[in-house]
Amino acid sequence: MKVEQQHKPLRIAILGSRGIPAEFGGFETFAEQLAVRLAALGHDVTVFCERSQSYSKNHYQGVNLVYLPTPPVVGLRSIWFDVASIIMTLRGYSIVYMLGYHAAFAFFLPRLFRTNFWTNMDGLEWKRDKWSPLVKRYLELMEWCAARFSHRIIADAEGIATYLNERYGVSQKTTMIPYGAEIVASPPDFSLVDDLPIESNEYYLVVCRLEPENHVREIVEGFSASNSDRKLIVVGDHSAHSDYVRSLLNLGGARIVFVGAIYDPQRLLSLRWHCRAYFHGHSVGGTNPSLLEAMACANHTVAHDNVFNREVTGNIGDFFAASKDIPSILARLDTSVPSSTKAQLVSRVESIYSWTAVAASYAEIFQQNRHDR
Repeated sequence: MKVEQQHKPLRIAILGSRGIPAEFGGFETFAEQLAVRLAALGHDVTVFCERSQSYSKNHYQGVNLVYLPTPPVVGLRSIWFDVASIIMTLRGYSIVYMLGYHAAFAFFLPRLFRTNFWTNMDGLEWKRDKWSPLVKRYLELMEWCAARFSHRIIADAEGIATYLNERYGVSQKTTMIPYGAEIVASPPDFSLVDDLPIESNEYYLVVCRLEPENHVREIVEGFSASNSDRKLIVVGDHSAHSDYVRSLLNLGGARIVFVGAIYDPQRLLSLRWHCRAYFHGHSVGGTNPSLLEAMACANHTVAHDNVFNREVTGNIGDFFAASKDIPSILARLDTSVPSSTKAQLVSRVESIYSWTAVAASYAEIFQQNRHDR
């Protein structure tokens, strides 16, 4: 159903995700949620998709889809795709919105063609410990290029906006619009996860990539050192043959269950809803989708203590700086999980992080800055 549009419709291109409907991660979910809502407002929206997507139709819920082939080479795939998408959008769009900056060396092209080019800066990608020093330097340079060449910059958290403004002096062209989430109104079917050794409300949960900046080691170490007799379910690909993943598996005991990656959204939703509390160790992102999804499931959150997580949660819930902080938190939560924090976190999603509010903010700022060049 289309909502009445009070302004002239815009022609908007969204680049940088692997495509919609979402089959992968946060950028894909974001692209779908934003594009569908902007189309419902009467805008002409096109999302550029990798041809490897299982969905292959030319339209999705009012959104135009353009497919591009990508080389089957890790690393090169996303850069090639981003550059090809930029070249195809140099003419004919009111706004071109790029998600991420891995190919920011090509962001000068929209400047040359006077294309209204925007960038979502996402998190502090170059600070991730998984990258080699050379890749970190490349990503840091790409961050500079994105800040320099983009007509407007979107930060998904105030912490990211502050960082960008202090580092690059881009306050005049930076706007904070967060990521979104949908409130889960009714309990998902627990039978979706009854193959796991768990009972509803009797396990703790962490969902993330098993990487150092997500502080999985600290969570596992803290849980192992606690007296809790409940289980910690760790959702993330543990088949990677990295030293970090091997060290995590060596730390795990009978109470810590590594279940691998889960891509089925309903199964993942059931795991989140029925957990006793949700551990969130991310430290280099802005508004992290996984944290919002936990909040939207009325999970009590135990988050790594950093500016991004405190901003998103509004300082509600528990926080840990190191593994030694976790046993005392678990001792309290094993006895009782406060319902008040759950209600406050849900209310925070409803008031600040709903997809409807996020899309409305984008629609407004797109209209206000549609003539930027």
